Amino acid sequence: VMRYGIASGPVTAGVLPGKCPAFDVWGQTVNLASRMESTSRPSVVQISESVFQAISRHRDNCFVFDKPHTTVAKGFGTVTAYFIRFCLENPPKAILLSLSLE
Repeated sequence: VMRYGIASGPVTAGVLPGKCPAFDVWGQTVNLASRMESTSRPSVVQISESVFQAISRHRDNCFVFDKPHTTVAKGFGTVTAYFIRFCLENPPKAILLSLSLE
């Protein structure tokens, strides 16, 4: 069963040294995305308030959201989150670009 969580914001990224170097990202945004995933329902995308604000104010928004709900996220307390119900069409490139997902 897959669950999905998305958050937006600043992160720190770098390469971990060793025999097999690995690229990794750290920060509160990564932690919040992880909490969005762990508290989501199976096969549902749960997004943070910041992602909801970025998507919903975009003129090409094609997503339909459930009404906001609160969830308890370890390290953050009670946070507002949204489930994406469905998309009316393929997400326009402009939205993906504004979220740096393209």
